[in-house]
Amino acid sequence: MVLHSAHQDRFDAPDRDFVFYDQPYDTEQLSRITDVHLWSPLEGPIDRLPEIITAMTGLKSLSIGPGRVLRTVVTQLRQGDLPEGLEELSIHISERTLVCPDVVLPNLKTLYVGEPFRFTTEHFPELQALSLYPQRSLNNVRQALELPLEELNLLNVPTDEGIFRLVEPVGLRRLGLIGGRTLPSLTGISVLPQLESLRLKNLTSLGDISELATLQRLEVVNIQYCKKITGIAAINDLPALRRATLVGCGNIGLKTIEAKLSTLEWANTGATT
Repeated sequence: MVLHSAHQDRFDAPDRDFVFYDQPYDTEQLSRITDVHLWSPLEGPIDRLPEIITAMTGLKSLSIGPGRVLRTVVTQLRQGDLPEGLEELSIHISERTLVCPDVVLPNLKTLYVGEPFRFTTEHFPELQALSLYPQRSLNNVRQALELPLEELNLLNVPTDEGIFRLVEPVGLRRLGLIGGRTLPSLTGISVLPQLESLRLKNLTSLGDISELATLQRLEVVNIQYCKKITGIAAINDLPALRRATLVGCGNIGLKTIEAKLSTLEWANTGATT
């Protein structure tokens, strides 16, 4: 955990080690750190990436915010501020649209941005997993699909079943549709037969999911708080399924798939019948 020493008592994380960016540091010790979370309370905003993070040459995973981390921590990044070996970056700033600065992260594999985000593909040439808020026009999604993605999570779905045709050419292995009121069914998802994992959450209009049965390589199904779904029996027709989560979906006819669920490595059916 990277934070100002004055804020140590504000973060209750007994299992985390603290590194204070306002105190002297040992470069050799920092070079051994691989996982960092940058945080600050509301009364102590951070407006620039602490140089102590640049000194963490072995850093693989960085999470920025939430808390009072200002957008300039990201928008004013310069080439070399982030260690070149960084593989995972998660940004939770909760402000208006972020524009990626002219910084290339050559080894970044996983990126999560919890607010609207504009970027160019040149920034992340090796990106494999991306979570982002799509623009209503879906232009940033189309741009993202030019990357070598294996996983895409849309943190809002502003369109109907056309989303499946849009992502079809990429050959995604993992897809997450997280939130939205416009997706009425999974009709058309059969154009993604290579999917191994599907996550559906907070899709308030989602109804018929019976076309799920066409995804014969699907190993993981995670459906949460989608209370209008029908066609749950499609779960029975997934030969590769290993893990299933059906949480907060209400009465969807769970009895029709009880036998299938009993054969899986993992099954969670909280608040679902």
